Amino acid sequence: MRSWSLLLPIVVSLGLVGCDGEVEDTVAAPPPVVKLETVSERATGQVRSISGVVEASDQSALSFQVSGRVTEVNVSVGETVVAGQVLALLDRTNYQIALDSARSQLSSARAKRSEAKEDLDRKLALVDKGFVTQAAVDSAQAAYDGAAASVSVSSSDVERAQKDLDRTVLSAPFAGTISSRDIDPFVEVNAGTTLFEIQSAGNLEVRVLVPETIIREVDYGQPVSVSFPTLKGEVFGGAVSEIASRAEAGNAFAVKVTLVELGDADVRTGMSAKVTFNFQSYLNGREAFLIPLTAISIKDADLGAQGVQSADQNKAPVFVFDPTKEAVFERFVSLGDIRGNDIEIFSGLSEGEQIVTAGVAFLHDGMAARPWQQNQ
Repeated sequence: MRSWSLLLPIVVSLGLVGCDGEVEDTVAAPPPVVKLETVSERATGQVRSISGVVEASDQSALSFQVSGRVTEVNVSVGETVVAGQVLALLDRTNYQIALDSARSQLSSARAKRSEAKEDLDRKLALVDKGFVTQAAVDSAQAAYDGAAASVSVSSSDVERAQKDLDRTVLSAPFAGTISSRDIDPFVEVNAGTTLFEIQSAGNLEVRVLVPETIIREVDYGQPVSVSFPTLKGEVFGGAVSEIASRAEAGNAFAVKVTLVELGDADVRTGMSAKVTFNFQSYLNGREAFLIPLTAISIKDADLGAQGVQSADQNKAPVFVFDPTKEAVFERFVSLGDIRGNDIEIFSGLSEGEQIVTAGVAFLHDGMAARPWQQNQ
């Protein structure tokens, strides 16, 4: 009896240890804490600012159309010129000689044509009287036709030589400012080599690259606002003047905005600018909410073609918190365009609902959760 009485407390204590271990293993972990945000901000239109560069509305690279040695350069970089002003000259000697030679050949050809014409007329008058044969008339006709063709060729040579001589003078095609110069006197230049760049005076525009997601909202004549980092607090008007038909790098389209009413503002080509587009008709009567991008579970998204025109094809899940069940539930929403750190939601959410805005990749549908508090 004494031996059993000694063993009983030991057995009981071992049993309690085993029970305690099982209890510890079955204790549930507390629900995760989630950061929530209430759905409230509505998108009423889209405002997009895009950086660009100021350019001249008209700009041109200038070159001689003939080769030769430069004799004069009359302008410098930054100089303002008027239309037709002489910028540079080539040595005209050889081109003048070529013109004089072509004119001499034309005079000789015209003289031979006159002689051939007189001979043909004389034989035509005598053929009816039987003093010359028809073969002689035909020969005179051929000689005249050849002389007339020589006159035509010589006339073309004179015209070409005159144009070459005129091309030794390089003039400004329009009023503007010389933005670059790569020419000096007494050097040989080749035809077609860019020697000057000229930018038109007054008319300026800004070139921006518009993303493909909003290019459909850009239209010719659309008013925009333009600001410059160097002109703090000043905003100028502009209008869309050109829209590229094909995308460039990054699937963006080149758009040019003509600046208007600059007044005395010191705006120059090459300066950076910010163009702000305000798409008032962007939503086209639809209602949309703005929620943080971090609320979207991209890995489970069903994305179609990008852009607001296909928003119904772009869906991604968010997690909506149910305070009565103290759990989060997955819900697919229709996506619109990205606006900074937010994204447009066209359907799937209601005002006042709470969504999870952080750590959505670690959640699952129906998962218990606790709202994050400021003091946690």
